[in-house]
Amino acid sequence: MQTGQTVPFDVQMACQASVMSFMAHFDADEFDALQTLFAPDGTWVRSDGTLRGMADLQAWIARRQPGRIFVRHLISNLRFEPLPDGRVRAHSYVVAYRHDGEPGEARPALTKGPALMGRYTDDLILHEGVWKIHHKSVELDFKLA
Repeated sequence: MQTGQTVPFDVQMACQASVMSFMAHFDADEFDALQTLFAPDGTWVRSDGTLRGMADLQAWIARRQPGRIFVRHLISNLRFEPLPDGRVRAHSYVVAYRHDGEPGEARPALTKGPALMGRYTDDLILHEGVWKIHHKSVELDFKLA
């Protein structure tokens, strides 16, 4: 694909599935599945720091305390553009709800509103037949006061 062209529909759908599934696995603490959608040399620019490569991602996962953070990401308005070397960039909006609590805490979780609203930019590469996140970043537009 060359810059200025459109991304074929089947590639858009595959990239959309990767972006949406990555965050769904994150929300569900399904970190083994999440790793299958992250490129080995990928970068994830998070609000709490940058993860570079699979080793950083795995170290971050090891530090997380499953069940303590209950989070749900709503992703919408995906738009795609081709990048050089066959990569695809996905732009989307994200709204995240978060509740910090104890594992096994009763649901529904109490919240006063979304924890944040912003925009994701995901650059994806085709690796071993799967569109994987090569670079992920978030730009925050609103944050719970």
